[in-house]
Amino acid sequence: MKNQITILTIILFTLISCSSDEKPIDIFLNAPKGALLINTEIGNDNFVMTDLESTFSVEVRANDEKQGEFFDFVRVYINFKSNTSNGVNNRDEVVLRDIPRSEFYSGEYGRPRTLLEYSFQEALDALGLTINDVAPGDQFFIRPDMYLKDGRIIGYANRSPSIIADFCENSPFYYQINVITPIQDDLYTGTYSYEVVSSSNIAGVTESGVTTFIKGDYANQRRSTFLDFTIAGDFILPDIYQERGGLCRFGAGIVFWGPQDANFGLLDLQDDSVFEADFVIGYDGWVGGNISINPIDPIRVRYRFSKQ
Repeated sequence: MKNQITILTIILFTLISCSSDEKPIDIFLNAPKGALLINTEIGNDNFVMTDLESTFSVEVRANDEKQGEFFDFVRVYINFKSNTSNGVNNRDEVVLRDIPRSEFYSGEYGRPRTLLEYSFQEALDALGLTINDVAPGDQFFIRPDMYLKDGRIIGYANRSPSIIADFCENSPFYYQINVITPIQDDLYTGTYSYEVVSSSNIAGVTESGVTTFIKGDYANQRRSTFLDFTIAGDFILPDIYQERGGLCRFGAGIVFWGPQDANFGLLDLQDDSVFEADFVIGYDGWVGGNISINPIDPIRVRYRFSKQ
């Protein structure tokens, strides 16, 4: 049986050079005026369909060589992806709010921190949505940018794997919020065998194996050594930026797994004995190393999980 983590990483690593991605944010880190927003505490990342006061939250720390003095404010954006309407109710990104440096509080190491916390109702209002426009399985996305005092903007547009990965800097500048209806905690937990059903590159995936799913910290989250996901209505929504292998320095060889754009698995909420999950190996285009020099297409894959 192929090893579920190492096989793909080895394939990609041998095809891709270990040179720097040369992303601006990597250069900023080695310059006297670089800055990041680093995750320090991840809270809930679900909105509950029946609770407009349910919240998304993540605490972030402003990190630079002058204890957060390089940035002026953080601008937070939000958009909406309507998976259940095939995009009909999608909403483009808008500004949710600006957070001035003065609203950050002093935390550990003397670094300024803030809590990005927004309710379901706030998200709807910001995008001009009503509850009737949303259903379990839909998603909101939060994107914060740091505006530095010298006019530069650091955020999603100039990241690299070494910035995003939680075993490196843990600074993704991007967050997924799933709309859910809570299910029983014991559903879709336990030991499952898995096998690949379809793949755009069968040579680059693990064909079969066994894993154990446990309940996450919040409703409908499921965690395992193979795949992390949230059950949202009739959809299985993998977590974004699930890392596989690689090195922190310049992100060499880091491969991210995450959700596909339009395929969201198959499940029966009355029977958790078998389900199928779709995800992409190379989420957001990050398949390891510098893909602009050695391009490799992300792999779209579906697995079937059977309870043991």
